[in-house]
Amino acid sequence: MGLDFKDLVVVITGGGGALGRAYALMYARGGGKVVINDVSQEAADKVAAEVRQAGGQAAVAVGSVMDGEKIVGEAVKAFGTVHVLINNAGILRDKSFRNMTQKEFDEVYDIHIKGAYYMTKAVWPLFRAQKFGRVVNTASPAGIYGNGGQTNYSGAKMGLVTFAQVLNAEGVKYNIKANTIAPLAASNMTATVMTPEVLSHLSPDHVAPLVGVLTARNGPDVGGRLFEVGGGFYGEVKWQQSEGHVFKADDSFTPNAVDVAWPKVRDFSKGASFPGKSDGPKMMEIVKLQPQLKPNPQGPSVPNSFKGYTVLITGAGAGLGAAYARYFARYGANVAVNDINAAAALKVVDEVNSLGGVGLAAVGSVDEPDAIVKKVVDRFGTVHALINNAGILRDKAFINTTPELFNSVFDIHVRGSWQMAKAVWPYMYKQQFGRILNTSSPNGVTGVHGQANYGTAKGAILGFTRALAIEGRKNNIYVNAMCPSAGTAMTATIWTQELLDTFKPDFVAPISAYLASPLCHDNGVIIKAFGGLASEYRWMRTGGLYTANDRPATPDQLASKWDAVTKVDARAIFPSHSGEARAPITANFSNQRGARL
Repeated sequence: MGLDFKDLVVVITGGGGALGRAYALMYARGGGKVVINDVSQEAADKVAAEVRQAGGQAAVAVGSVMDGEKIVGEAVKAFGTVHVLINNAGILRDKSFRNMTQKEFDEVYDIHIKGAYYMTKAVWPLFRAQKFGRVVNTASPAGIYGNGGQTNYSGAKMGLVTFAQVLNAEGVKYNIKANTIAPLAASNMTATVMTPEVLSHLSPDHVAPLVGVLTARNGPDVGGRLFEVGGGFYGEVKWQQSEGHVFKADDSFTPNAVDVAWPKVRDFSKGASFPGKSDGPKMMEIVKLQPQLKPNPQGPSVPNSFKGYTVLITGAGAGLGAAYARYFARYGANVAVNDINAAAALKVVDEVNSLGGVGLAAVGSVDEPDAIVKKVVDRFGTVHALINNAGILRDKAFINTTPELFNSVFDIHVRGSWQMAKAVWPYMYKQQFGRILNTSSPNGVTGVHGQANYGTAKGAILGFTRALAIEGRKNNIYVNAMCPSAGTAMTATIWTQELLDTFKPDFVAPISAYLASPLCHDNGVIIKAFGGLASEYRWMRTGGLYTANDRPATPDQLASKWDAVTKVDARAIFPSHSGEARAPITANFSNQRGARL
């Protein structure tokens, strides 16, 4: 039996463009009812007319995705409900990080992230009530791997990956599934950066079958997953985590010791795994292991001194930020302690001074980055390193996550990190040196129930990090991300004392300090750390399925080969940038023979 699209009501945002049109015609051929959303009445009407000519039913809902309730209301008025939402709308505001304006940052995040939130929020009660719903978010290779000139777009697209994971986790008991695709296809946006010859091989009709498989009533049981697609190629992309290295959490946990063992942290040759939803088993393993470990070996050539080195840490009045400040202080650094709480910041400054560092309270919100950075430069002359650590939690089930709860978390974590990096960038650029460490989370990698706001924000930080790392490389400005876990005031209510003692913020601090120090020569890496453990996240892509480039597959044909798309075997690759990911896709341009495995 073929895939079932009959009478599915599908809302396609950005439906007046090339990809939206391909999706709409696919559903029309399968008996679906299509709602074309676009900001252009003319574009939406044109696609709707084509759908009707193909024998399908179509309605038009003109407007911005920021007005999700209105768009979904039009769909319900036309067809009674919504079964499928495809978050496809998007814009580009490409510009180098040095020259990008706040407006260009905000515009991209508003449409891609906040627009997807408003649209999904509007359909969610319908999905829950009818015990069926499908969401497809549209990411991009730029979001997965980062791209220069797209610190706004890359972050937004990566955020959508985690957003889908959270939605899927919350939708399980209501038969709601959410996935993300990263398409490479001809469109008005890609026409600005690709040649006509290349675009001729990247028909949007190659992408539509994947959307069909992920949304059909009787499609495979797939949720919370990410797929790359283009030119006849279909493959799944998954995070992989190195086995890593566990450092002895004592006074021998020095910058020197971290530098000596760092190759073990990034070694994927043995023990690599796919990260799960819980680190519980690994945490218990570390609890037993720590007392047995010997002091960390020290290397002969790396001095344990940060004297004269200026580091600015946001959200450093307590917890992880305060632990980072104390660690840098022990090795003589100039430490600017930022927090919105003046008393907390001054307390940490006193600790910094007593430990041998030079402390400064830089009180204020990350919404006012220039004022914070000015205080630091006035006192120390420059900024060598920035650790973006400030953050808030506003956990709530998605059905109860209000726009204020969603936007406030996103603005502090993502917008704040972007603003702070923007404020220090001129100083780092001028001195041709800088280290920026952004703070993500394991929950930004896997997504968890109740954190649609936090998980999405932390996912966006990963895409932002990768894009900014590309731009900073030529100026010796290295940008990395940490995914820490530690005992805090929040976890103290549910953790045992043994866990709190083993997973102190102090045992994450050496890893953060290393990544934000002159010792670090990595760029664009994502490190997970807790209890002395440090390991790396990287992308793995399945060998995938290749179909004829000149003859797009049908949804049924793709479904029949689905195991080839998702199978993890020796053909898997580990792309570190978009060029490596794109190479197998472009190699398929000459394939006119059909599926090959």
